[in-house]
Amino acid sequence: MKKNSKTYPYAIKNISKIVIVSGNTRSGKAIALKIIASLSGVEKVNVSHSIETANFLNFTKNISKETAIYLQRRTFSKLDYNLRIGREVNLRKPDYTSIYKYRDPKRYLRNLNTKEGDHVIKILKKEKNVIPLMIHNGLLTTNLFEAFDNLVMFEMIRNPVSTIFSWIKKKYDNKFYYSYRVGCLTLKYKNKIIPYYAYGWEAKYLKLNKYEKIIEMFLMLEKQKNKTIKKLNKINRNKIFYIKLEDLHAEPNIILKKLEKVLKKKRTNYTDKILKQESLPRSSTLIDIQKKRNILKKKISSGYFKKLLLLESKYSKTR
Repeated sequence: MKKNSKTYPYAIKNISKIVIVSGNTRSGKAIALKIIASLSGVEKVNVSHSIETANFLNFTKNISKETAIYLQRRTFSKLDYNLRIGREVNLRKPDYTSIYKYRDPKRYLRNLNTKEGDHVIKILKKEKNVIPLMIHNGLLTTNLFEAFDNLVMFEMIRNPVSTIFSWIKKKYDNKFYYSYRVGCLTLKYKNKIIPYYAYGWEAKYLKLNKYEKIIEMFLMLEKQKNKTIKKLNKINRNKIFYIKLEDLHAEPNIILKKLEKVLKKKRTNYTDKILKQESLPRSSTLIDIQKKRNILKKKISSGYFKKLLLLESKYSKTR
């Protein structure tokens, strides 16, 4: 009698090393990515909506873990291969993922002459490239650590008051999610379109005011991040390095040394150019944060203001 067998989507792991810059929206990921991509032996900045969306869909139980990991591996292997042969390379000069924002754009123009085929795989294995990749809320699940080898994650964090205030300014409370250009996963609940952040507490989301919605979304992401970290073994937890945006603003050279040490890569002349472009170092934002805190206090209930202060207290203790 034949035994029942179960098949599931499967793809081999990555060849090139992945440096993931993760974090909430508006946490400073783009600045960190630009600096990392300026280091010697690191590829240009890359963004993958497919890899992060696979994470989101698994979190909301719309796809299985096996399917999410398959999509993440396949997406990255295509990115790795395509970068090496010059396919799907961004030529839009204003974009931070553009080859013209990279220290050596001719590298990717030269790659256009590479013939495609299995020999490219041999080239990738020999070159041992390092690819920086932006992923929103990469710690939503443990999937990225199960999907990839040679993974390093820099988790960008920012004072919750500044982040939440920025989300309010960008109108991340409601109408934003009806946009044709929206990047994050959206869900339909009672004929309303809501962000995946509200998964599991949809009814509550619809009842809250716009300020409290955003605080509650931020709280959900922080709670889920903590759950994910607890699930990781010590080896994978040691692959996560935290960078405070405020520290990057105030003392970029200290953060740079941290990046160089972790990645074993050196700064280049282009690194100095990036620091200048981003006006780093920048002056302290403590007064600005206090103003934002006072504004929020008037817009939310005392209970939510206490939650905000607790978030800020936990943030200040993170190293």
